[in-house]
Amino acid sequence: MKTNMTVSSFFSRMPLMAGVLAALFLFGGCGGGPYGRFDFQMSVNEVFESGRILENHSYYYIGPDAEPDAIMAIDNAYQLAPSLWKKSDITAKQLTGWMERIDNRYRFRNMYKGAVILDDQGNKLGIWYSRLTKTVIRRGEGNQVIIYTPDTTFGLDDKGDKDIWGVR
Repeated sequence: MKTNMTVSSFFSRMPLMAGVLAALFLFGGCGGGPYGRFDFQMSVNEVFESGRILENHSYYYIGPDAEPDAIMAIDNAYQLAPSLWKKSDITAKQLTGWMERIDNRYRFRNMYKGAVILDDQGNKLGIWYSRLTKTVIRRGEGNQVIIYTPDTTFGLDDKGDKDIWGVR
């Protein structure tokens, strides 16, 4: 027996179909996972920009040695998983030198922002300072922390040229 679906019967089923699609989207794994996050705070900017080195923290950076794209200090209670982050036995003089090169006071675009690094449970893992504000933060086995290096090609076009103020 062949059934013909009329336009009215199709539209009468739309709320049901919309509800099923919404449930799939919400509960289908699109937004979940044990990921950490950044809690952006001006007080973190002040820590970095003052040149103060935090005790019981290990420092890492990504990007050029003279002007890193991102700097983070991880609490020594945690161990950063092997990655492309460069470890630094930083001194106050080196941090001050980086801050002079970055010169965040006069940046209107691509300002560096400070944040507390939190795991999925809200535990403080360390602090972050970068113009790049998106990365993946996860906890590994035991006290291991996994923090992906951020995308340093942000603001570049497909040829690798910088796009500044919308003009090349």
